[in-house]
Amino acid sequence: MNEQASASDSPFIQGRNARLYGKSVESCPYPEGSQDREAWLQAYEEAAADDPEQKG
Repeated sequence: MNEQASASDSPFIQGRNARLYGKSVESCPYPEGSQDREAWLQAYEEAAADDPEQKG
């Protein structure tokens, strides 16, 4: 059986979901300076911008 990664496995989706589920930015599992960390953090921040409860 050929296993493939799903979209939910991507760092971007994981970062977005972390924000949506109330996790802290410190919960990012990727090492400092990695592309995966950058994607995770970008999605985390974008999720905040999309969250109506976070807007004033």
